[in-house]
Amino acid sequence: MSVEPLPCTGARLRRLTRRMTVFYEQYLRSVGLRLTQYSVLAHLSEVPQSLLELAARLETDRTTLSRGLRPLIANGWVSEMRGADARQHLFVLSAEGFAFRALADAHWREAQLALEDVLDREFVEDFHESLERALIRLKPALPEEN
Repeated sequence: MSVEPLPCTGARLRRLTRRMTVFYEQYLRSVGLRLTQYSVLAHLSEVPQSLLELAARLETDRTTLSRGLRPLIANGWVSEMRGADARQHLFVLSAEGFAFRALADAHWREAQLALEDVLDREFVEDFHESLERALIRLKPALPEEN
């Protein structure tokens, strides 16, 4: 007896991700940010990080991250510098970036609380735990560069 697979988890997750992105971005729009850009700002500090380190923390590829960093650098929120090796690019949150992130944090907080209200806070807590377990279990099943 063979087991039939459940419906596609990847497709459902992509649908959920699109809805979540729209939900958060309706709150971040007033400060001119996309959710991916907010996430980058949230992961930067005064400690220089290479593109590779930042991409690993965000679990994204370097090309996508580079595109996301461009408008943040252009707006003066992120500063780019060279590392010991001239080919290495390091990124830090600028003074303007810290101030802007504080403003963006207030909008993110509003979005997060609204999401918890819509979905129920306990559901969101349980969902976070399930997502973390899935991330931990899936990581070893991926090629090393992921």
